[in-house]
Amino acid sequence: MNLPPKDFTPQEKIIAKCLDEFGMRYNEQHYFLKYIVDFWVPEINMIIEADGVYGHLQKRDIRRDMELMEIPSVKGVLHIKDTSYESVKETLWRALNKSTEE
Repeated sequence: MNLPPKDFTPQEKIIAKCLDEFGMRYNEQHYFLKYIVDFWVPEINMIIEADGVYGHLQKRDIRRDMELMEIPSVKGVLHIKDTSYESVKETLWRALNKSTEE
């Protein structure tokens, strides 16, 4: 089980808890190129970004995601805007199931 860093936002703590419950191994605050992503799930080659608490700049995120998707090991970038445990868990569940089907 990963323990989230003390400076995790409440939303990031929920994401970490859900990933732990699903038995997914992940790295938090992982470096890719010049970027730091919130979560990297190497088992399914997915980046997860927590966007709900502070929000992000949409144009910057699009450009960043395009650069990250050019990395051969990255198969997807999931932005989670939900902040409740139930919503985050449902969003992650759907994304994890979709990624394992592909």
